[in-house]
Order: sequence, then structure tokens, then C-alpha cells
Amino acid sequence: MPQVVDLTSAIARKTFAKKPKFRLGLVGTLVVSNFAWLVLFGVAFVSLIGVTRFSAALSKSYLEEKWNSLQNRLAQKKEIEERDMRIARLIASQSSDTTDILGLATRISKILDSANGRQRRFLENAIPEAMLIQTSSQIPASAVLAMAIFESGYGNSMLAKDYNNYFGMKAFNSWTGPRALNMPTRDSGKDTTADFRAYPNLASGFQGYSQFLLSNDRYRKHVGEKSGIKFVSNILAAGYCPDPDYLTHIRAIIQKHGLDRLDAALEEIVDKQESVAKVVPVSNTPAPAATH
Repeated sequence: MPQVVDLTSAIARKTFAKKPKFRLGLVGTLVVSNFAWLVLFGVAFVSLIGVTRFSAALSKSYLEEKWNSLQNRLAQKKEIEERDMRIARLIASQSSDTTDILGLATRISKILDSANGRQRRFLENAIPEAMLIQTSSQIPASAVLAMAIFESGYGNSMLAKDYNNYFGMKAFNSWTGPRALNMPTRDSGKDTTADFRAYPNLASGFQGYSQFLLSNDRYRKHVGEKSGIKFVSNILAAGYCPDPDYLTHIRAIIQKHGLDRLDAALEEIVDKQESVAKVVPVSNTPAPAATH
């Protein structure tokens, strides 16, 4: 009969072999502890350097941003002062009558109050140029401003920002000045590219537009029209642009900003000057002989 081995008592006495516990010891503990502290110190040191460099870069970026912002504000202030002086000189050149000057200034102020932000800044710069065109070429200022706004998006188009072409004037073979080459455009409803006129600044861009109209027989015969909307309607009928909604856009812009106020104010001053010139008699009395 096979012998039966009773393991119960052996299990109770836990006589099975056990693995000895791993003990680090005092020296090992010190080594590991010091190593851990070194690692933590290294991480802290590297982090401190990184934070310091980041803070320095952030401070430098902040100071540069503030400096650039200050420079931009000073430049804008100077630009506004120069613009105001141009407007003041232009108003004064139209009339020496205080009533006329105040009336024109009031109308300009109302036009500027009808816009804000980028639109206002564009009007501030464009109004003096449009006034010069009306007084020198008899093209209504409202038409000039409205067409520039519509064609350039208040001076925000690529042609306007990079090439001071605010009226979308193409550079045909007869154009001998600078060109903006291969600019994207639409012609007869299709996307294409074309060359456009380029100008060095806003003033020359506006004067270039005036010269373009005056040099074309189809448009020159409508110069002298007092209504900006009527002037645009006439040159559209003469073939200026095939867009059937062009005049609708121009009318909406003129009404939005009250640009026809400018036409009326300048026209009143011109009419008054002409009336004064007719009333003042021309003397036929010969001048006294010079004495020695």
C-alpha cells in the first residue's frame, strides 16, 4: 500500500523555502538618495535656465511690441496732422470767406463721421485729393471718392495697397509708366490676368485717374457735370464699365457717406467767386505815370 504524505502540518509550519528580501543597505541608500537629489537639482537648474530665457525673450518681445506700437502711434499722429494741414490749406485756397471755410469744414466732418476705422482713414486721405480734382478738373469729388471706394474696397485691394491704383486702371500699350504685372482680374465674367497702372503714392494715383478721364474723348465731354451720380452714369453709358450694377454701387456709397455734400459745398464757393468776379467792374482808367 503506498505511503500517504500529510502536507497539512508542513504548510501550517511554513516550511517552504522563501526568497531572501533585498536590502539596499546604508551605503546603497545614501548613493541612491544623493543621485536622486542630483537629478532633481539638474532638472530644476535646466528648468530655471529655460524659464529665464523664456522670460527674457518674452520681455524683449513685449518691449519691442510696445516700442513699435509707440512708433506707429507717433507716425499716425504725424500723418493726421499733415492731412489736417492739407485739408486746411485746400479749404483756405478755395475761399477767404470765413462762412465758406466753416461750411466746407462742417461738410467734411460729417462725411468723416459717417465712417470709422479703415474706412474713415481712407476718406481722410482721399477727400483732399478728390477736392483738388473737382476744383482743377471739374470732375465731381463725390464721383471720384465713390469710384475709388468701390474699386479698391476703401484702399484695401492689392492694387491700391501695393501700387496706389485705386480705380482699377489697366496698363494698355499706350501706358508708359510703371506697371503691376499679371494681376488677377475678371474680364467678361472670366478669371484672367492683366497689367495695371502703378503709382508711387495716393496723390499721384488720384491725379492719374483724373488725367485718364481728361485724355479720353468719350469721358472728357462729360466733365463739368455737377452731379456725381449723373457723371458716373454718363461715363458708364460711354463704355467705362460693362457691370450693370456699377451705378447702383456708386449711388449707395455716395448716399452712405453723403459725398454729394462735398460737391455742393465746392460748387457754392466756385459760384460765389464767379459772381463776385462779374460784379466787380474792370476799371479802364489808365494808371498814373510814374514819377522819378
